[in-house]
Amino acid sequence: MTFSNILFPIDFSARSRAIAPHVRAMVARSKGALTLLHLIEMPGLTYGTPEAPVMFDYPFEEIKECMEGRLTQFAEAEFPETPVKVVVDQGDPGSCIAELARVWDIDLIMLTTRGMGKFRAALLGSVAAKVLHDAGCAVWTAGHCDEIGTKHTELRNLLCAIDTVPEGTRLIRCAAELAPQAEVRLMHTVPAAETGAERYLDLEFAAFLEEKARETIAAMQKEAGTNFEVCVKAGSVPATVREEALSHKADLVLIGRGALPHFAGRLRSHAYSIVRDMPCPVLSI
Repeated sequence: MTFSNILFPIDFSARSRAIAPHVRAMVARSKGALTLLHLIEMPGLTYGTPEAPVMFDYPFEEIKECMEGRLTQFAEAEFPETPVKVVVDQGDPGSCIAELARVWDIDLIMLTTRGMGKFRAALLGSVAAKVLHDAGCAVWTAGHCDEIGTKHTELRNLLCAIDTVPEGTRLIRCAAELAPQAEVRLMHTVPAAETGAERYLDLEFAAFLEEKARETIAAMQKEAGTNFEVCVKAGSVPATVREEALSHKADLVLIGRGALPHFAGRLRSHAYSIVRDMPCPVLSI
């Protein structure tokens, strides 16, 4: 699995610079085109009276020229050997990134998460959450980009978290294509709410569901033509995937985003928590 058009939105923060090595590594693996994007948010500031408002006219062209210079310097410093397209535009990042990705036929967006203050442990940044929800292409992000540095740029160990639904077979194939030389482990969680193990201590029923999941995954692997190691656990999805990522020393966690028949739309119900809690980057497709 390779990506022909990669989009890297940049806000010039330390976190943007922290994931640049990962973007370089992905571009090198995929041999794809790279676009750097910076979006200028221009607030609609008015003064005067409600009857006679006066709009403040921001010097957008001057600001754009300045940002283009900064973005070009960023490209030269972080991607000296990579042909890079540099784009500066105006708009709200949360709304514009996914839309521009569609217009430009982007197949991978790589961006940071930005939790705010004391709520960082509870929420993803609004831009990352919006992109994960709206993007029709793959999205790579990391919840601890301040800490990862150049760790995990090589895909030696890949954890693929799957459901026992038809999309899971596609995800298994993607894992095989994405990292053909990596040690891949498949991870499936039987939610505790399904097993009732926490509430009723029905361990036999939990074991039954785990065994059925293993049988289903075996059939999926046969269809995909793979023979990866499989781990099936009961419990909280984000907690068990994080535990397995640490145990497997994963460099990347691969998850799927699919349609749900409720308000979450295209975003799987656990994707936010998985991205937020993982000790390594997450690629959702």
